[in-house]
Amino acid sequence: MNKVKKVLYLLISLLIGLFLYVLLHELGHLIIMLYAGAKIIDFSIFTTHVTTVGGNYNNLLELWCHANGMLFPVIVSLVYMLFYKKENNNSFYHIFSYVISLPSICSILAWVVIPFIYIRNCAPAHDDVTMFLHNFTQKYHPLIVSIAAMLILTVSIVIIIKKGIVKNFITEMRK
Repeated sequence: MNKVKKVLYLLISLLIGLFLYVLLHELGHLIIMLYAGAKIIDFSIFTTHVTTVGGNYNNLLELWCHANGMLFPVIVSLVYMLFYKKENNNSFYHIFSYVISLPSICSILAWVVIPFIYIRNCAPAHDDVTMFLHNFTQKYHPLIVSIAAMLILTVSIVIIIKKGIVKNFITEMRK
């Protein structure tokens, strides 16, 4: 019965984690859009989009709008990880903490890889990273984005390991 309970915890954590990641990703875009003065016409977590009209965007706000879809969930995840208590004996807590940390960490990978693809003119057309790079590369080399993303990824991995989130997850799943 214990294994069934752990699988159930894992499935529930995956569903909550996916929902929260999409919510935070779209809210990241929305925050910048509202700051720019845009009017929100449609916001959907289930179809993963925000539709706006208007707004006073400059190059910097345009960059932040695309980047904040990744940055906002990463920042929230890092804050969550910093407050993680490895001494807690709750199995769901350890499984949930691991699962909730992964999507934002994994989303950083696109920011590492896509600049290399962008250089070869093969980047996905309407991806946040590609849209960011269209503006960013007017003044800077695209691999700067990869380097910055690698730094954020490294910090995230160090925190998830140092806080014991990975170890506690593995321990819970082996019990």
